[in-house]
Amino acid sequence: MSPRSPPSWGVLLRMERQRVMTRPIQPPTLRVVLDEAVLRRRIGGPAVMAEQLRHLAEAAELPNVLLRVMPFTAGEHPGVLSGAFVVLRFPQYGEGRKSEPPTVYADGYTGDLYRDKPNEVERYDTAFEGIWKKSLTEQASRRLITDVAGSHEQQH
Repeated sequence: MSPRSPPSWGVLLRMERQRVMTRPIQPPTLRVVLDEAVLRRRIGGPAVMAEQLRHLAEAAELPNVLLRVMPFTAGEHPGVLSGAFVVLRFPQYGEGRKSEPPTVYADGYTGDLYRDKPNEVERYDTAFEGIWKKSLTEQASRRLITDVAGSHEQQH
């Protein structure tokens, strides 16, 4: 049996980002809406999916994490038009001055896109608020995530 190879740089980076979410001093706030398809599209097999979804449900219990799911039943919503995106907001200096402008990040198939013009960020903020309003509540989302994890486990 060969020894396990060390984690890649990308894996190490993701692990560090997870630690940031649970740091005791000023952990960032994360507000996220996942499409229901993310929960149901099996990547890595049923056992892997079940484990990942259970981890997601646990992370959603953190006080600085607000996680919702956009159910299939929501129909058309702003996320259908906008595609996946992240609005990044950076810490302010002690006197309340912005350290960096808010920036929208969209991960594309052929490259990343960053937008920081105020009118562009405002449009994405508006889209996110529309997505947030049409998504399930945090409690209903955790129930759905747990239920889908259970269905993956049953297929294992």
